[in-house]
Formats: sequence, C-alpha cells, structure tokens
Amino acid sequence: MKKKEKRYGLLKGVLILVILAFVLTWVIPAGGYTSSGFTETGMARLGLYDVAYSIYYAFSFAVDKIVLLLAIGAFYGVLTRTQGYERIVSGIASRIKHKKVAVVVISVILAALTSLLTQTFVVLIFVPFIISILNRMKLDKMTILATTFGSILVGIMGATYGTDGVSMFNYYLGFTTTTATDLPYSIPPALLVRAGILLIGLVLFNFFTLAHMSKVDKKAQSVDLFEVEVAEDRTKKTKTMIPIIVVGVVLFALVILGFINWSDNFGIEAFNDFHDFITTDIRIEGSTESSDDFFIFQDLLGTQMSALGTWNNITISSILILFTVILALCYRFKFSEFIDSIKHGAKKMFLPSVCIVGAYLLMIVVYQSTFLATIVNRILTLTDSFNIATMTLSALILNIFHTDLGFTGWVIGAYLPVEYADYMNPVYTMFTSLYGFVQFFIPTSMILGVGLLSLKVKYSDWLKYIWRFLVGMFICLLVIFILMTII
Repeated sequence: MKKKEKRYGLLKGVLILVILAFVLTWVIPAGGYTSSGFTETGMARLGLYDVAYSIYYAFSFAVDKIVLLLAIGAFYGVLTRTQGYERIVSGIASRIKHKKVAVVVISVILAALTSLLTQTFVVLIFVPFIISILNRMKLDKMTILATTFGSILVGIMGATYGTDGVSMFNYYLGFTTTTATDLPYSIPPALLVRAGILLIGLVLFNFFTLAHMSKVDKKAQSVDLFEVEVAEDRTKKTKTMIPIIVVGVVLFALVILGFINWSDNFGIEAFNDFHDFITTDIRIEGSTESSDDFFIFQDLLGTQMSALGTWNNITISSILILFTVILALCYRFKFSEFIDSIKHGAKKMFLPSVCIVGAYLLMIVVYQSTFLATIVNRILTLTDSFNIATMTLSALILNIFHTDLGFTGWVIGAYLPVEYADYMNPVYTMFTSLYGFVQFFIPTSMILGVGLLSLKVKYSDWLKYIWRFLVGMFICLLVIFILMTII
C-alpha cells in the first residue's frame, strides 16, 4: 500500500482537484472579463460528455511536453548503454570535493536558465545527467529533488525574460517581457524586482536545502533516474567519451541559442536575419519559374524550422531524436539494441506524462466553465480600489486552478491594465511570481509532478520538506508587493 501511495499519491491529488473543478461548475455561475469590466453569463455546468471532451483537449495541450519527455527518455536510454557516459558521470562526481558548494552552483544554474529560457521543459534535458552525478555523490533523494526540480521551480517564480506562459500573459495584457509599463527605462523596475525575487528565492531555498543536507542520515536512500546498464561484451566499444561530449556541448549551445528570445528581449535581430538568409537566399534556381527553385536549407530542414530564439518543445525534440540516432551510430548499436534502449528510457516517462495530461485536464475544465472569473470578481469588488490582500488572493486562486499563466491572462488580462493602470508594476509581479510560488505545492504543478514521479518521492514528504520555505517566501513576496505599491 505504501508503494502505491508513493507512486500514485500525486495523481490522486490531481484527480481531486479536477473533480472539485467539475463540482464547482454546478454551483458557481460562469463569467467573463473585458476591458469594460465583468459580466456574469450564467451557469455552465459540465456533464458526462464534457469529461471525454476535456480529456481529449488535455492531450492536445500536453502533446508537445510529452513528446519532449519521451525524446529525453530515449536519449538517455541510449546514453546509459555506453561506458563513455558512465566515465563522464563518475569522473565529474569524483572531482567534486565540496558537496554543498556543488549543490548551490547547480541550483543557481538551473534557476537562472529557467528564468531566462522561453520554455521551461527544455531545462529537463540536462536534469537526468545532473541527477546521475548527485547520485554518485551519495546525496539523498530529497536533496536531489530539491537541487534539480526544486531549483527549476525557483526559476519559474523568479521569471525574468523567460518561462512558459509569461509570453501569452504579456500578450493578453498588452505588455512585453521587459516592460510592464511604458516607463522609459532600459531595464524596467518591474524586471529588476522579478530578478530580485529570483535572488531571494535562491538564497532562501538553498538555505533550507543545505540545512537538510546537514541533518540528513548519511545512509538515506539515493536515487538515479537513468542508471547505466552496459553489457559486458560492449564495454570496449562504448568506452570513448568523445561523441557524448561533442553532442552534449552542441546540445547545450542550441538550447541557449534557441530558447532565449534575442529579438524581443534584447533587440538582437542577427538570428532572424540569418534564418531569412539561409531559408530564402540560399537556393538553386530552377530551369523555369521561381517556384521550381530548390531552397537548400528550407527544404532539408523543413518549413517549420524557425529562427534561433523562437524554438519550441517540438523543435528541440526533433534535434534530440537526431542526436540519439547519431550516438547509436557512433557506438555501433545493433538495431535491436537501439530499439530496446529507446523503449527502456521512454517508459520511465510514462507516469510523468500522465501527470502532465492531468494538469491540463484541470485547465480545460475551468476553461469550459469560467466560474473562476466570478469568484475573482467577488473578491476584487470587496474593495473600491487596488488592495494588496484581494489582488494576492485572486492571483493565488487563478494560478492554483490554471496550469498555464497564459490562461490566467486570457481570463483577466484585458481588465487589469484598465482598472489598475496606476498599479500595474505590483499587479504584474504578483501574478507572475505567485504563479511560480503555487507550483511548489499544487498537485497539478507539471515540473513538480515530473520530479516526484521520476524520483519516486511521496507528495506528502515533499510538502513536509518545503513548507518552511513556502512560509518564508510568501512573507518576502508580501513585503515586496507592499513596497512596490507604496514607492
């Protein structure tokens, strides 16, 4: 029974939230916000047919993340069948003399990447590698979970130029990532505040992580998401590290180049210009009409390949699959070995994929019956003007039920800039930071769900571990919101 609870306790929490949302559609009328205010539209109860409809659309929203998870699983499924990968992981772990310093450095890197990159899930490409290193450093699995997935959550909370949902949230509010208002600053105050939240979150989070490391039992259970399994007759063939190092360096460079929005955030147009050049200017002219021209890179790469800085999860998934094939060829995998390795790695991502679908299922339910807008309207109208308490509570409720921050923007984005024009810096910061804050504890937090299910950590154990950080961080956020309001 305990084993089942360890594996399925989080999924039970997801199901409870989904059922709660279905029930609320029967008792709370739906409503909607426009720039002119709120309008109640009446009851929008969901029935039995809507269950199947919601599951279908949840899959459609989750598919890009599921494909990426499966691609990551296949990639490491091949890697862990090579002796070269084992040599790299063990070599790095053996050279780390100060475990606490290593944990802090890894945490800062992962949080910073998450805060900067336009897609959160792309950071997970490197997490299994880090987990293997931490495992060989003999760290317990709660420390490993906190250092990897927990640090990513800190990056979501301290979103600066990136993270999922922020771009769509900006779209519905009519803002850009760098400017929450039209103030003439090269680095807007709101962006600096969000960077400060990232820094405070890292300091507080790592304080509790290091405190846990100091008191944890040295015999506490460790974990490795992808254990190395090399057949004895293939040890010599897979011993070289060069192909893995080359692929790893190139992959990391592509993630940085492909998932930082160079154009919108930093005004760098070089990557867009380069993309236009290789897709339209480099061609072999046809014998007759221009439609017969052979566009070398466009035709070879495909019409869906976008410029660096605008990549999505599917883009990097295709590259990851290509690198998986290249590694298999470099290490002379037989076709049967290659397929078995892919299956072995991909199946580890099955339960995390179910968790992602469940998270989107909740979002689809509240999308079909917008009762949350009614709840939020009743909270906000408790006061005549901007109030930190009512706005914070509204942001918390919306973000708990919304898997995607962009959906929160869809619900209330048109109204906020009109009604609270003089307070948009604190309002914007509240919604973005509290979205990341709730991801630390809600069952439908996709990053948390992937981490808990992959490392087989009980949801209840995580809550016992993280609650002190949540209390301290919430107090810090409230102080920041108050200062932003009065200054």
